[in-house]
Amino acid sequence: MGAANIPPPPRWLRPVLQAAWPVLGAVVTTLAVPVVVVGALHSLVDRRARLFRMTVLGVGLMWVDIRMLAGCLRLEAQLDREDGAVWRDAHERLFVESLDRIMWLARRWVGFEVVLADRMHFGAAATPLVAFARHAGPGDSFALAWLLSRTAGRLPRVVLAEALRWDPGVDRMLGALDAYFVPSGRGSGEDRAQGVAALARSLEPDDVLLLFPEGRNWSVNRQLDLIERLRERGAHLRAWRAARFRNVLPPRTGGVVACLSARPDADVMIVAHAGFGRLAGIRDIWDAVPFTGRPFLVKTWTYAASTLPHDPDGIAQWLDEHWAEVDTWVEEQYAATGPLGRLGEGAGGRPNARSGSGVVQSFEDLAGAWTVGADAGSPPAPVVAGSTVRLVFEDDAVSAETGCNRMRGGVAVAAGGVLDVAGPASTMMACEPPLMAQERWIGQMLSSGPRAAVDGDVLTLAWAEHTLRLTRD
Repeated sequence: MGAANIPPPPRWLRPVLQAAWPVLGAVVTTLAVPVVVVGALHSLVDRRARLFRMTVLGVGLMWVDIRMLAGCLRLEAQLDREDGAVWRDAHERLFVESLDRIMWLARRWVGFEVVLADRMHFGAAATPLVAFARHAGPGDSFALAWLLSRTAGRLPRVVLAEALRWDPGVDRMLGALDAYFVPSGRGSGEDRAQGVAALARSLEPDDVLLLFPEGRNWSVNRQLDLIERLRERGAHLRAWRAARFRNVLPPRTGGVVACLSARPDADVMIVAHAGFGRLAGIRDIWDAVPFTGRPFLVKTWTYAASTLPHDPDGIAQWLDEHWAEVDTWVEEQYAATGPLGRLGEGAGGRPNARSGSGVVQSFEDLAGAWTVGADAGSPPAPVVAGSTVRLVFEDDAVSAETGCNRMRGGVAVAAGGVLDVAGPASTMMACEPPLMAQERWIGQMLSSGPRAAVDGDVLTLAWAEHTLRLTRD
């Protein structure tokens, strides 16, 4: 279940969580001490010291949150909320200081670093700005809030999932700053739009509003689900556009329309980022730590209010067109950095598979049979025990043994090692449910345009938040 569908804690429970939070922090810190010691010793085996790094980072982030909560309580005791400017400025300073600590810890312990692709433009002076951002990867909302606060000079008003109210520090801080927590569930669309519109109307001339139109992180299954919902609503053109995306979800237009209708004077910034969009699961993050050479790369486009449409259909078309630009830019970054997202691993940064290692550049690099072994990477589900998953590349086509049915489709290698598989067609034999599920994710993988890289006799396919490793037969 995604964060968008997790209900918030009951109102009566929130002060209980806030009171218990420092005590829980002390308990977690005590329990983490032996883990840190074990992690330090284990770093002699795991040269990336992942257990040590992640434990220290986790404890550090928890205490930043506790300190932020304590700071909010102190400000509430000292200030009157009716004095809006003083109240907001004090809480903004506290939140920016907390974001600075979070970013320092992330850079110090796991190598997380934000890098700008080019200069950011914030529209006309004394004009509110609305930023519509891609939503993908761990911690992107906080990284973008920090970036905007340090470049625009003002902490953005943020629209976030209501599930974040389970974090006592975030709940208290963003509640004090009048952030909008999007209600959970699918039945609250009108309430969501009204809340976003109210937040947009409250923007002052130098304010920034940060909104994530996708609503949740990208994955193949989520994209297919949203495309199907668009088709059910009769939005066939939007469904067709969404089906062409490789890295983003079709944006939800309700909040965007509400925002631009409430503030037709606001300039708009589109925010794309690349580098962490494939890290959606704990295993993916663990495998990637430390993030050295994998920057959180940010690209922005800014549009004057006078150039924007303001009718709902026009806004939806405009947003889809610019979201396609975001998708294309992200795709270009993966072509330059390789399927696993590290700098220097793209088509121009490493030797290709013909010389033994690198991003696949032609069908010849794939020719032959490849079988999933003990180290399967991070597929959507473990390979069913006793089954064989094998890909055979020959005659400009790929054949897949799934443990159930066999699939086959033509394949072409595009820029960045992307495999463009036509079809694939499949036999129609019924199997046990685990094997049928395995067949489905293999078919989704082939249809999604996975990125291929070869290192010696190992082929790695990367798609969505998953990887699959196969060994040459």
